[in-house]
Amino acid sequence: MASKTPWKDRKDLLKDLSSFVHRKGAFFKQNSKRMSDLFEMTVYNDAVRYYRRKKYSITIHNLMSDGTFQYKLSTSGLSTNFSYFVAEKTFKDGEEKVEIHHNLKVQSSHDNHIYYTADVSVCRENGVSTQKQKNGRKHSFIENDNLITFFEVKNMNPFPEILFSFSGIVLEVMPDFITSKKYTIGKKYKHLTPSIVFSGTGGEHVEQVADILSLRYGYNVIRGLYLNKGKIYSMDKLNTYDA
Repeated sequence: MASKTPWKDRKDLLKDLSSFVHRKGAFFKQNSKRMSDLFEMTVYNDAVRYYRRKKYSITIHNLMSDGTFQYKLSTSGLSTNFSYFVAEKTFKDGEEKVEIHHNLKVQSSHDNHIYYTADVSVCRENGVSTQKQKNGRKHSFIENDNLITFFEVKNMNPFPEILFSFSGIVLEVMPDFITSKKYTIGKKYKHLTPSIVFSGTGGEHVEQVADILSLRYGYNVIRGLYLNKGKIYSMDKLNTYDA
């Protein structure tokens, strides 16, 4: 397969972002000029739509005083200063409520003092902790036991080295996907496994590497989101699991 462009018209991205937030009863103010930020926000919204497709009820939390949904466009800042979505659904065995966050630290599975900032993350209700660091400054993060899944977002075409490096991130944060098979392909389970998302696609070898790694380790390599108006929430053959 020949490489396809990873770029999309900026006006289309802004239109989609504004429309999505407005339908949820909030407002969106353009506060970024970087295409990578806009693509992150688009993937964030797609993650929310994924849970809506799973019949979860969706609510917005922590809107700003003027009704604006405040995306977290930087790795710095406390979670309480930004908006996020909550997805909730009742099952036969009880209720599940998850939070969907943007640009928040997630705790390592191996060391409580190592963190990785996920572009998009899903955690259990009240799964975010705010604590003081040794330097006296506070920081917000998702405790590892509360993490359900996360997304690394890349506004580019995929290439082998970045796919291999994502395996290392998964090994650090959610190693069970590397060391054991706890997932299935398709929509059987509730949650997407850890995923790396590309706006573009790669050549034949890159596509082969992506397919092999996602099958071997259970994470998702989602590419071509700008091709044929692809959306994460409408894709059928992604790896899913139950948290």
